[in-house]
Amino acid sequence: MKKIVIVDDHKEISDLLERVLNKDNYNAKAFYDAKSAIKFIEQDCPDLVLLDIQMPDMCGLEALNIIKKLNPKIKIIMITAYAERQNYNNLFENGAIEFISKPFKLKDIRMIISKVLSSSDTEYRSKLKNKGIIIGQSEAIKKCRNEALKFSNNDAPIIIYGESGTGKELLADFIHYNSVRKHSRIVKINCAAIPLELLESELFGYERGAFTSAISSKKGKLEEVHQGTLFLDEICDMDMKLQTKLLRVLEYKTFERLGGNKEINSDFRIIVATNKDILEEVKKGNFRQDLYYRLNTFNIIVPPLRERKEDIQCLVHYFIDLFRKEYVTTVKKISDDVCKILKTHTWPGNVRELNNVIQRMISVAHTEEIEIEDMPDYLFEENELDNSEYWKCKMLSMEELEKKHIINVLKKVKENKKEAINILGISEKTLYNKMKKYNI
Repeated sequence: MKKIVIVDDHKEISDLLERVLNKDNYNAKAFYDAKSAIKFIEQDCPDLVLLDIQMPDMCGLEALNIIKKLNPKIKIIMITAYAERQNYNNLFENGAIEFISKPFKLKDIRMIISKVLSSSDTEYRSKLKNKGIIIGQSEAIKKCRNEALKFSNNDAPIIIYGESGTGKELLADFIHYNSVRKHSRIVKINCAAIPLELLESELFGYERGAFTSAISSKKGKLEEVHQGTLFLDEICDMDMKLQTKLLRVLEYKTFERLGGNKEINSDFRIIVATNKDILEEVKKGNFRQDLYYRLNTFNIIVPPLRERKEDIQCLVHYFIDLFRKEYVTTVKKISDDVCKILKTHTWPGNVRELNNVIQRMISVAHTEEIEIEDMPDYLFEENELDNSEYWKCKMLSMEELEKKHIINVLKKVKENKKEAINILGISEKTLYNKMKKYNI
């Protein structure tokens, strides 16, 4: 029988957990302060400790360190408040294997305890490594990330608003992997990318013979997402007929496959995303009002990249590191001039556009540092030229421009003169004369 120690200064919470876990065939014992719990652990080593962070006399983080020194094999689940969860990496670094935030459901804490006790620390953490990362330190993205954390452990629906390319799907991942459902799947469907008939069968599944090509039964996404998270992107593009069926599923969490009459239960959390104003779509008659009210418990707006330009540099570094794992390349960074130009662009395609630009520049660059010459021409279009740093770099005399160009070419070919004269279209003698003239 697995031994569990519960440490929480709220007596009613500790006593409730003790009763519930003992009924679940664990040997559970409750304590109302960390010092008493530590004395007990010194004498009788448990398999697991449920440890609240905010307690008088000794905080949970201090108790965590002491317990891990007593026996590093003891698994510890931290019970946290939302504000503390913003620094949950510190908990993992100090030895905690998991956290759950208040208020929580008994079924959730039971599920987490079961999974933690049935797997090793390494196995448990490896499943969640690097899932749902939000890059950036701007105030706009911090607000977005904090709201996502605040709502993540609640089962209520979330609407994510944002322009195309801002990272709405990534935010859905972030919410899922910071929720108690993170050990189950997040199932994603783009409502705009699938025709109505296919979308219906994709969601609900079908029985054999439901339609001409249904030669065998097939599970739908609603069935597959049981205990996980369903993410519906571009929800405003869903057909009204399907909206009606979705509303019923959200109300009762039951449905039937196409061509079937067996009622199937599915416990899932729904997150939807759109780049449209849903209320405006309701007024136009394109979206069901009752479905909107059913979905609109929480909503989060993902800021466009033009409103968080201070994040561009860290996003660039992230994408470079990402592409370096895929490409054989010498590129490690971008020049200051390139960084300045990237910050002046309006980024209508948002983070997705930036990602594509970095991929393109890595493909054409030949040195460790991406230079202006590696940038796509469209970044210098006329509507951006007046204030562009590009002109500060390029408003040079012909001689200055020629010198800069020769230096850049030589740098790219690693001082290989034969390659340089082929690129420049000049003779070897002319190249040496130019180098002497410009003291290169």
